[in-house]
Amino acid sequence: MPTQKIRGPLNLAKWIEDNKSLMKPPVSNKTIWLDQDFIVFVSAGPNTRNDYHVNPTEEFFLQIKGDVYVKIIEGGQSRNVIIREGEALLIPAWVPHSPQRPADTIGLVVEYKRPEGEMDSLRFYCENCDHLVYEEHWSLSNIDHDLKRIMENFWGGPESVRTCEKCRKVIQPAKEARLPTA
Repeated sequence: MPTQKIRGPLNLAKWIEDNKSLMKPPVSNKTIWLDQDFIVFVSAGPNTRNDYHVNPTEEFFLQIKGDVYVKIIEGGQSRNVIIREGEALLIPAWVPHSPQRPADTIGLVVEYKRPEGEMDSLRFYCENCDHLVYEEHWSLSNIDHDLKRIMENFWGGPESVRTCEKCRKVIQPAKEARLPTA
């Protein structure tokens, strides 16, 4: 027996238009719903990210407008997964992933709320050798603000935090995302 009143349908196109000005780099997210079992948000391009999110639950991507890609780390190696307009992608739990959204792209993302005690992490890998350079764990409360706060801490810290121990390359701030060419 339902215990909560069911909401009416959401005009997603209107919601995106009304909230697009709030979706700013580096992350460019705006949450739609957070009060049930799911976190539902829209992410617009461009974003400027070279971090990788590690989520203890699955993450569903639906690409509404334009083509994007998600950088993932699999078996210690990075690779790109392109999501074309109209396509969906389900990222399994614990897979490091970095959504890359070029300008004028819009996607819908759905995640589970985190189980009690489960922690997310944000990682930075060396772009030269894929070595893990930095990782911060946290208990997710507001994805719009949490990711931005951790990124600001990382970029505001000493250069030594951003330096790869393996090859000594220093991680530089990300540039605006662009779709890779073949």
